Amino acid sequence: MKETRVLAEDEIIDISITRVEKSPKIPHGVKYSFNYRVKSESCGWKTVIRVDNAHVIKGHKKRDHKHLFGKQPVEFEFISLSQIYEEVLELIKQNRRFIGEIKRH
Repeated sequence: MKETRVLAEDEIIDISITRVEKSPKIPHGVKYSFNYRVKSESCGWKTVIRVDNAHVIKGHKKRDHKHLFGKQPVEFEFISLSQIYEEVLELIKQNRRFIGEIKRH
C-alpha cells in the first residue's frame, strides 16, 4: 500500500506499507514508512517526522526507529501500524509551533 494523506495544502503524510515474510529482522512481517512532510517557503517539501523500519541504522539493534525534526534516530518497540500513525498525528499536534517555524523558512 502506498498512500499520501493531505493534512493541509502544505502538510502531507506519505505512507508505505508492504507485507513481508516474518524474520528475525522483521518479526512483525511488515516493512513500513510514515513520512510527514511540510512545504517551507524557501526549500519546498521537507521531511519533519519519519517513522520506519526500511533500513538498518549503524549502532542500533532494532530496525524500528523514528527520525524527529532532524535529530538522531530513536529506536522504539513496534506495537501496531495504527499506533504509529496515531503517534505521528500526536507529534504533529504537540509541535505545531515548531512546524510553523519550519514552514516559514
